[in-house]
Amino acid sequence: MLDTQSPFLSSGAPDTVAITEDKLKYAIISGALAPCERLSEIEVCRDYRVGRGIVRAALGRLAHSGFVSSQPRSGWKVASISAIGLREVILGRRQLEPLLGDVELSSDELMRLETLSNMHAALAAAQAQGLGEDIVSARRYDRQIRHLLTMNMKAPLIAGWLENLWDKSDRYLAFMEAKGGSKLPVTDWSAFVEAKRSGGTIAATAFLTEACEAFARFTQTRFLESDASAVASPTKKSKAAPGTDLSATVLNRSETNPKRTS
Repeated sequence: MLDTQSPFLSSGAPDTVAITEDKLKYAIISGALAPCERLSEIEVCRDYRVGRGIVRAALGRLAHSGFVSSQPRSGWKVASISAIGLREVILGRRQLEPLLGDVELSSDELMRLETLSNMHAALAAAQAQGLGEDIVSARRYDRQIRHLLTMNMKAPLIAGWLENLWDKSDRYLAFMEAKGGSKLPVTDWSAFVEAKRSGGTIAATAFLTEACEAFARFTQTRFLESDASAVASPTKKSKAAPGTDLSATVLNRSETNPKRTS
């Protein structure tokens, strides 16, 4: 049965609840709201200048999509950063993202895809050469490319799940990069564009699969390094962001090598 209350379904023009949800989600993804930080409905109402009913509805949607949780007598809390959470994101992307290789695009959409890819490549090149371009700008184009593809999927629920997985990926990536300093290199989409123009579905799917694995390798490596550091030096563990779950669960090391994944 179709879940008409699912936050992954399009509901037309954004309403006040959706706008509040997006603002809170961005604060969580960017780290402005720390992992496991408690959220006061009254404070959110004051900060975003909306009513309590709107805040509760927005938090309910975020709970549905896994960014916050609600506990009896404890109120709302930002979701933790954990190995289990990262594993779910990686496995979800591995299963769903390659499906975008089959997406059919019109000539206008292919042109739009190529334009976005060129802008993305220019920003990535400038950033790599140290010319002052922010990597965030390049990743914004990366997300627009992905959104263009999901908008043309014939399965809207899967498209919604992918958008949610990418939001969670952005959160984990921002957290790992803030702690370690190193950055995940931005994806060069030119090969994907060429594959779509030539009808190379296999090549397009392979490209998307490798993009998933690049994210997996980077985040798993950074996660394991952080976990090892926390175990080896307990004094440093106390300096981690509030609620960060780095040592409770370690990713299965076989999954750090995509060749060993079934």
